[in-house]
Amino acid sequence: MGETGKLDPTKGYRAVEERLDRTKDPRRRAILSCLRDHLLAEATGNFELLLSTLAPDPHYHFWVDGSGFGEGPRGLAAVRSHYEQLFEEGRSVCEYDIDRIVVDDDVIVTEGFFDQLFPGAVLRKRGAAVDDPNAVYSHRMRLLLIWPFDAQARLIGEDSYANGAMYLSENIRKLPAAEIPAVYYERLR
Repeated sequence: MGETGKLDPTKGYRAVEERLDRTKDPRRRAILSCLRDHLLAEATGNFELLLSTLAPDPHYHFWVDGSGFGEGPRGLAAVRSHYEQLFEEGRSVCEYDIDRIVVDDDVIVTEGFFDQLFPGAVLRKRGAAVDDPNAVYSHRMRLLLIWPFDAQARLIGEDSYANGAMYLSENIRKLPAAEIPAVYYERLR
C-alpha cells in the first residue's frame, strides 16, 4: 500500500493480483501472474524481474500523439534501455489505477487512470508548458493497455492508447511536497 494521500505505485499490480485470485483457468492464471510480476517490477524498479516477464523479442507501441504514435522500443535491449531512461530522468514513479481488466487466452486488456511523476525540467525538455523546472509534476491520462502473450505466458510487448496528446497542460499538475511519495526521492539517489 502507498502512503496516504500520495500516488501509490502498487495499485496496478494489486488490481491484477485481485483478478488473478478470482481466475481459475490455468492459462489465464499464467498470463495474469506474468502481468502482475511485470507491474510489480515496474513499481519496485526490479529490472531482472521485469525482463523475466518478457518474450525474447518484445515490441512496444505507444499509440499516443506526442509519444511517437506507434513507435516504441523493439527488442529486449531497447526495452531495457526504455526502463533505464525512466529511472535516469526521474519519471519511474507511476500509479496505474486499473478499473477494468479483460482476459482471454493470449491477451490482457487493462484500462484506468495513469499518473506519472516528472521533474519539471524533463517536462520542459519534452515541450510541456510548466512554470518551475525544479518542481515535481503529475502527468495524468486515461490509459488503455493491450498486453499480448506468447505460448510460454511471457509478454510479447505493450500497446498503449491514451485519451489525447502527451503533455497537454490540462493533464499536468504541480504537486505540493505533501503529495510526493518517498519512493520518488529514493529513486533519485
